[in-house]
Amino acid sequence: MTALQMPQTQQSPAAPGGGDTHWLPAAGACSLRAAAPMQLRVLQGRAWVTLGQGMGGWLHASGDLLLHAGQSVCVQPGQRAVVEPLDGRVLRYLWRRVPAPQASARQACAPAGACSA
Repeated sequence: MTALQMPQTQQSPAAPGGGDTHWLPAAGACSLRAAAPMQLRVLQGRAWVTLGQGMGGWLHASGDLLLHAGQSVCVQPGQRAVVEPLDGRVLRYLWRRVPAPQASARQACAPAGACSA
């Protein structure tokens, strides 16, 4: 089994609308754990995101998602998201708590559901 290095992300000041903007180096990866309903939004670059357990199949069946700039996914409380940049480029992403109206039963986040911004 190959060891995976998890360098620290660089954090920028809070983004408009709340949340923290992070930079992830091209060869990096990070693991995020949601304590509340959270939104992971790609601001620059492309990301390979694995939600929950992963390793259970291909793409959506395993929890794997490919996100482009402007796309987002909701991460449920207690769920993990492993984020890796694609294409050998730096990734910039926003990690923020889902606003209250989106966290309601009507628009609750599904593990791989898209959040509106």
